[in-house]
Amino acid sequence: MKNVLTRNKKILKLLGLGIFILIYLSLLIYVNDLPKPGNFLKTGNINHKEVARRYDRYRTDSKVYLEFAKLDTKSKIGQMFMLSLPTSYYDDETNSLIEEYQIGGAVLMGQNITSQPQLTDYIKTLQNKSKTKLLIATDQEGGIVGRIPWDNARYISQPHIGIVGREDFAYSTGESHALALKQFNINVNLAPVLDISFDPGSSIMVNRTLGSTPGEVTMLGMEIIKAHQDNGVIAAAKHFPGIGRTTTDSHLALPEINVSKDKLLIEEIVPFKEAINIDVQIIMVGHALYPKIDKKHPSSLSQKIIKEILRDFLKFDGIILTDDIHMQALDKYPDKVVAALNAGNDMIMIVDTYENQVSFMEQLEKAVSEGRISEERIDESVKRILRVKIENKIIK
Repeated sequence: MKNVLTRNKKILKLLGLGIFILIYLSLLIYVNDLPKPGNFLKTGNINHKEVARRYDRYRTDSKVYLEFAKLDTKSKIGQMFMLSLPTSYYDDETNSLIEEYQIGGAVLMGQNITSQPQLTDYIKTLQNKSKTKLLIATDQEGGIVGRIPWDNARYISQPHIGIVGREDFAYSTGESHALALKQFNINVNLAPVLDISFDPGSSIMVNRTLGSTPGEVTMLGMEIIKAHQDNGVIAAAKHFPGIGRTTTDSHLALPEINVSKDKLLIEEIVPFKEAINIDVQIIMVGHALYPKIDKKHPSSLSQKIIKEILRDFLKFDGIILTDDIHMQALDKYPDKVVAALNAGNDMIMIVDTYENQVSFMEQLEKAVSEGRISEERIDESVKRILRVKIENKIIK
């Protein structure tokens, strides 16, 4: 019995010593991790840029949350559409799109523009009537594509920029476009075109591209994007993943581009990758079939191209916008709105009649109610759209 008590005492002593050592080591680690005396007063150890970045991110996250909380399912779905408008004044159909469906964006076409005072008042009315402020977009590429006539660089095309081949000329042209849009409070330019006309003799895009090599398109395209960013207008790079090889106009039929994924990554996608590196906030996806990547779905409806390449591989976290889904390239895809959202697009552009636009929005609403598109998928895109609006002070 005495031996048992002695053995137990030894065990207790060893346990006590072990606990003491553990406590001592823990205290030693804790003390070493504490700031040294005076560190709280030495601001030189603080990375002020990082603190400011985190604070801005926190403020933006808070605003996104507050704006998001105001939206029901119908208005969330509305935020995911960028639609053409029927007239140059605020009519009943426009009122329905803005107030009832709460669309996220409007794309201005020729029928919306008659004079400078009209355009100024029209956009002011659109924003005043919108519960959640709009992305107001137009195509101001220059040359054959330009909606705003009051632009000093209106007739300078992207091929013209490519012929000059100077970064300063690309920047100044982009700056002119941005300032022309900004004076009317148009906050998105659906430009620049980052497609590459590899064969200028056959490419349908030859009259709209900056050049025939990834290098020249990247060099000049980035200057156009920077010019917009520097002047408070969002640039939208297009048409991902690159439609410069096609000889078919997607307005009329579905182009087919027989290029491998590897070739696409080292050629077509180069300008888009660099655009992401300089924080482009919108990328527009074109309509073309790449059978060596996805045999069934055109690029604008393809998870392999949008989610796997653009979102996951290139790490793009801005708004992914479809080109106009009313184009005949998608005529054989009746469920194209649902497919576009499930593929990973955030916003769908529709340049069409009011009746068809409403029909597409209601199709999407039905798909959500039936579970063919999850609420989480909708929420992800809506938060991304709100973030871009807040970061660009469209929502203040």
